[in-house]
Amino acid sequence: MNRTRSSRKLETETKRNIELIWLLGNLTPDHGTISKFVKDNKEALRKTLKKFTSMLKDWSLIEGELVVIDGTKIKAQNSQKNIITLNKIEKLNAYYDEQIEKYMKEIEKDEKIDSNNDDLEIPIISSKEATKKIEDYLNRKNEIENVKQEMIKDDLSQKTLTDSECRHMKNNGKFEACYNMQISVDSKNKLIVDCDVVNDINDLNQLSNMIKISKETLNKENIKSIADTGYYNGKDIKDVLSKKDTVYIKPQTTKKSTNEEEYSKEKFIYVKEKDYYICPEGQILNFKENTSKDGVKYRRYQFNDCNSCKNKDKCTTAQGNRTISRSEYEEYYEEVAKITNENNDIYKLRKTIVEHPFGTIKGNWGYTIFYRRGLKSVNAEGALFCVAYNLKRAINILGIKEILIN
Repeated sequence: MNRTRSSRKLETETKRNIELIWLLGNLTPDHGTISKFVKDNKEALRKTLKKFTSMLKDWSLIEGELVVIDGTKIKAQNSQKNIITLNKIEKLNAYYDEQIEKYMKEIEKDEKIDSNNDDLEIPIISSKEATKKIEDYLNRKNEIENVKQEMIKDDLSQKTLTDSECRHMKNNGKFEACYNMQISVDSKNKLIVDCDVVNDINDLNQLSNMIKISKETLNKENIKSIADTGYYNGKDIKDVLSKKDTVYIKPQTTKKSTNEEEYSKEKFIYVKEKDYYICPEGQILNFKENTSKDGVKYRRYQFNDCNSCKNKDKCTTAQGNRTISRSEYEEYYEEVAKITNENNDIYKLRKTIVEHPFGTIKGNWGYTIFYRRGLKSVNAEGALFCVAYNLKRAINILGIKEILIN
């Protein structure tokens, strides 16, 4: 709450901050002891947030009827130069080869001078120094080749050398080594229910996970939740709806064949019993083939004579016939779209609820970087961010006297 996070600064506070001296009973642990305490109690610190959420629920500050889920990128303790990608390895190898060739030429110049060759060109460095440089670049090539083989073996597109569990993510318009901090926020008082720090580069696979965590923390069988389009994932939506939970979420904007709204995919009616689509002109699009993309199965439907339709140009830009693809999760998309459209006033509450905690944690407190390394450690640190936020907010809502009574 007072923006004192590092072990060394905490050590200083144990000797000067009257409140902390009283809380610690005059104990003055050094920064090494404080650091070891955090390291040894990652799970306990994580559970502190869950316990505090239960207290807030008992105080009627958290209802648990509606939660909003969102994520934000927080920088990791890993410099940009220590992020390795396969493309970067190729560039490094090319650079090392260029440098090796450069110093090989310097050795040749030195050898010409030694042989009293008339065609003299003074070398930049001596043959001995050039040989040492070449050995250094060869060693670097071997090291980077080992990293490349490890990445290929583990099927990794990137590898971070300082903190191996953080990832290269887009953050505020630029790519940085980051973690993705997920939170669920209760709608009543904008208090954080729970959090989870992951290294997924986006939010696409986090919806089901965050709803599950929130239900466990709130000790509820079913909840209603809101999420933005970044969480629009058929597999997760299916998982959430199949467990009788309600989610308000809008689909990602898709590219349309034409700008004519009346011929968008939503205007084509699917007849489940006969497994075909009816287009806005009343024509039937029968099943054509099964396809897949990014691990998701699709069924494609097509009309056999679009060229005879006077409105074909409004419907599609294709030379042939209009095709509609139906995802294996389409019925769940349709269900969640119906629920969201019918409750658009609830969906609009998303920003007013979930942006407040991140605004305080990152904007007001300046917590835009994790001090610790590794998923378990940054999860403990993220939980402490949330405990501090909830405590500050509870004090603002109830006041110190009321909290002491509770």
